[in-house]
Amino acid sequence: MPLSFEEAVEKIASIRSSMETYIVGQPELVTDTLCCLLASGHLLITGAPGLAKTTLVRVLAKHMQLTFRRVQCTPDLLPSDILGSEILNLDSDTQRRFFEFQPGPIFTHLLLTDEINRASPRTQSALLEAMQERGITIAGKRHALEKPFMVFATQNPYESEGTFPLPEAQLDRFLLHTWVSYPSEAHQLQLLEQYAERNLVGEILDEWEVERPCSPQDLQELQAQCAKMPVPAPMLHAINELVISTRPDHPHCPETMRGYLQFGGGPRAALALVAATQALSLLEGKKGVTWAHVKRMATPALRHRMRLTMRALREGWTVERVIETLVVKMENRYADLSLGKEPTTQRI
Repeated sequence: MPLSFEEAVEKIASIRSSMETYIVGQPELVTDTLCCLLASGHLLITGAPGLAKTTLVRVLAKHMQLTFRRVQCTPDLLPSDILGSEILNLDSDTQRRFFEFQPGPIFTHLLLTDEINRASPRTQSALLEAMQERGITIAGKRHALEKPFMVFATQNPYESEGTFPLPEAQLDRFLLHTWVSYPSEAHQLQLLEQYAERNLVGEILDEWEVERPCSPQDLQELQAQCAKMPVPAPMLHAINELVISTRPDHPHCPETMRGYLQFGGGPRAALALVAATQALSLLEGKKGVTWAHVKRMATPALRHRMRLTMRALREGWTVERVIETLVVKMENRYADLSLGKEPTTQRI
């Protein structure tokens, strides 16, 4: 029997509470991760080493009872190291030679590609079909991936030696791009206390048991519930105008911003923002998307789909600052949005 809205909200709240207990001091990372999971998307995580990015995925896999595989990306990593390949075998009875497909680590529920920007462009592009179509083609044969299937990719923002920046087509496949910051002093002390007591989740994860796990079937029902979350027409218009305003050649782009934007978000950016707001509204137990949800998810949904000009970089602008400026300008035009209400006098 399908989960009701109340049951879905309760189950998600339990998962979120448990994850925030073990992933200390990273509430935004947990929120973005769960939103991606509910919206059946992929997540790009940028942060310094040692900020629990890998632990997050392992904890999530434990909670959801999903299979988990990890790939450490290096410049010499080949597409076949991720996808798999055709192996020539010999039938001992008939002595007939034949090719047999040997699946790669991509055949899992949760795939962590660690330091994805260290993989060559050829290997990065091998993930494009899998991320978009949930399947791969090897030697002319299509192989379906597990359901659900989600890619977590991490990258280190401070290292550039031996890295290959992700192309726009690859970045666009990620539903959200989240930045992981250092924990606060209090949260870091909490981590030290857990480590001193040999109770740090990353160290004991193999022996750790989840009290109330969520099955893959439950996850599929949560994702179905997420897809049904209502998005009022005014919010759709708001999302549409916000995404369009990131394009420097469009009339909706503010005159003061055009010199700072090289290109903005496309249609997939708008779709991603809709899906992310639906997930956040379900995560918060709301029965519909509000402007607060759009405002919260705008940055992780758009930051990797925009490119700034050299002028903007010279003047100290960041993508995050541009998005925040565009959001504020929309709020100034439509006062009802900033109040969390649907616009009543003006159509977006």
